[in-house]
Amino acid sequence: MQTAWSFSKGAHVTVAVVDSGVDPGNAHLGAAVLPGLDLTDKKSDGRTDIGGLGTAIAGLVAARPVHSSGLVGLAPDADILPVRVYSQTVARGQDSTGLPNPSITAKGVVWAADHHAQVILVPTAFTVEDDTLHQAVDYAAAAGSLVISPTGDAVTNQNDIEDTAPRYPAAYTEAVLGVTAVGGDGTPSRNAVHNNTVMLAAPGVNVVSSYYALGDCVFVGDQASSQFAAGYVGGVAALIAARFPNETPAEWAYRMEVTASRPLAAQRDDMVGWGVLDPTSALTFVNDGTALGPTDPLGNRSFPSPPSSPPAPAAPPPGHDLTIREVIVVVACAALAVIIWLAALLWGRPLSASWAGGKGQKWRVWLTSLTHRSTTRPPPKRGL
Repeated sequence: MQTAWSFSKGAHVTVAVVDSGVDPGNAHLGAAVLPGLDLTDKKSDGRTDIGGLGTAIAGLVAARPVHSSGLVGLAPDADILPVRVYSQTVARGQDSTGLPNPSITAKGVVWAADHHAQVILVPTAFTVEDDTLHQAVDYAAAAGSLVISPTGDAVTNQNDIEDTAPRYPAAYTEAVLGVTAVGGDGTPSRNAVHNNTVMLAAPGVNVVSSYYALGDCVFVGDQASSQFAAGYVGGVAALIAARFPNETPAEWAYRMEVTASRPLAAQRDDMVGWGVLDPTSALTFVNDGTALGPTDPLGNRSFPSPPSSPPAPAAPPPGHDLTIREVIVVVACAALAVIIWLAALLWGRPLSASWAGGKGQKWRVWLTSLTHRSTTRPPPKRGL
């Protein structure tokens, strides 16, 4: 990341984390966390976290360096706006109060957009579609926010059937950048959902980030998590938003997609979308309209146009097909006529004198006769 940080560290960019809240007691986050919103407790401003995921995602994005710790966020100068939308992850008996809920998450997304978050991270993926959530992400995109969400982690089953079900809000691809996780070597993970909502891939294993107020630790181990991959993309998005504040969220997403590492530049696939995120390339990309890949939000060509077909040759007059030899003779005679024309101009002779009557008349008769299969021999070559 050192090269990427030479271009941007995310200064003056606000990243909203719409999840379990963020604990500012963590030394990496104290200076980064702004007062936010708590939709589960009116007495809180979002700077509370008993689930842990929100704090971990916030650290991945914007953790400040701390002595004796190697943890530094991807955008260490960005600010975190906590939006707490759930307070527990496991139901208490029949009581589902406080669990993640798409309609409450939708309210958090709208609030974050209204409070000018350039990047909105929604780490919790839902398996059911929700109109309110759909409308919320559409609203946020229109308001100038880039919404990022994981495409989901695969649910294991006894029959080993691949889980390809869409997750929300990532499935609302017109407004959300859906992210999957890859392993440490950049290859697709079996633990992640792969479908047509995947637009980008990022590392999601052995993630080091902030852990409540207790410091930092390693999350998920070798089991790839698309939630942390989405956090990784959110951090890079903050770098891009800081470097290109006048671009739109669609342009920020395009930078990441078009410069991502993939086997074929012009093709996406369901395993990694448009490829594995390359932060430095995204920060240095120049959009001249020639890049192959995703649709350019500026309307430039993403694919070269095929060459136009040459016009078909004109058909010969009906009932008359010239032989190759006749064609050659006619072309040669036409060239000779041009020479005579030029000679007349050079010698100052009137052009009409060369073609009206006398010797000029013989040349005209000869040319005419050739096009009618005449066996008339050409006149002897004369000097000019």
